[in-house]
Amino acid sequence: MEFLWCPLMMIGILAGTAVSQGCTPPPGAQNLALGRPATQTSTYDNEEIGKAVAGKAVDGKRDGKWLQGSCSHTQLDTEPWWRVDLGSRQSVSAVIVKNREDCCGERLEGAQIRVGDAVADHGKHDPICGTITDIAPGSLSTICCNGLEGRYVTVTIPGRAEYLTVCEVEVYGTQRGDEC
Repeated sequence: MEFLWCPLMMIGILAGTAVSQGCTPPPGAQNLALGRPATQTSTYDNEEIGKAVAGKAVDGKRDGKWLQGSCSHTQLDTEPWWRVDLGSRQSVSAVIVKNREDCCGERLEGAQIRVGDAVADHGKHDPICGTITDIAPGSLSTICCNGLEGRYVTVTIPGRAEYLTVCEVEVYGTQRGDEC
């Protein structure tokens, strides 16, 4: 039975359908996204807290209360996306996404985490690390990327119009070394 499990698991990983939640960053892994430049489809502007810019999701604050101003938030967009630029190609082991606590957690349902080098089509064709399934308010979704390499990590909601709110995105891994 073991000989059958490994090939089936590899097929699932290659097809992007393997269950990929539930891992933890390896010991010594650093948050590669902290303070890095981030962009998103659009920016929601609120009278009380101002603009919910993409950079709020890489500020190191895991506070999930949007009205306290620590979350990024888009307008109602078709297939909204949020992206962080890691600065160079990295080997990504895990991505942690903090959901909003005060409402609307279901908006992240089905959001895909993608890692790659493409900025065209907002990373739409980059490999999928995994899909967010835990939509409880304030949840932390940990997606295993198993060393997937790329400069950009994108959170996108495919196939529907939605507001995209992420309160923190942490990317763990190691800098890809130059190989001969």
